[in-house]
Amino acid sequence: MPKVAPSGESAVGIVAGLRTAALNRPAIVFATTAMAGGIVAGFLPLAVSGGSGSLAATALLVQAATAAGSRWLAGRFGDRYGAGKLLVPAALVAAVGLIPLVVTDNPVAILAGMAVFGIGFGAAQNASIALMLSRVAPSSYGTVSALWNMSYDGGWGLGATGFGILAARVGFSPAFAATAVLMVATVTYFHRSIKK
Repeated sequence: MPKVAPSGESAVGIVAGLRTAALNRPAIVFATTAMAGGIVAGFLPLAVSGGSGSLAATALLVQAATAAGSRWLAGRFGDRYGAGKLLVPAALVAAVGLIPLVVTDNPVAILAGMAVFGIGFGAAQNASIALMLSRVAPSSYGTVSALWNMSYDGGWGLGATGFGILAARVGFSPAFAATAVLMVATVTYFHRSIKK
């Protein structure tokens, strides 16, 4: 039974939110993007040719910087045009950013890929939570926050675990390619219910 907020609006609980397509589908798309974030943070230092710590550190800095900038720009865009128009393209951009990581011995490809991935990742962070918040009453903001954080943490952890198992069997390059394919497949499957 839903809780009733002081304003009289019905609050959506976590279980109900998980069963609601308007909330779970953006959460799933973002979870896939967060999965890639966990993979990059956990495995890029191991994947780059020769185990170059300086290249991996620089690439992760580039990713963090572009993610921060794109979060800000995504907020401005979402305020004007709606976050629903941004989530799908952002997730696809993040997937495209993984493709250059297949070439683990090319520093330029690694840095370019991480810049593109950061742009998509940051925009997807902003767009996913803004979209989910726009689909509920203020009394359900706590539920949206919980669902979004579950997507972030769950995607991050499961992605790193699954990638580690896959990379041990097939190598880093095919595993990065498989991650990009999974991201595109997820976005393609859910894209119609994401747009607002």
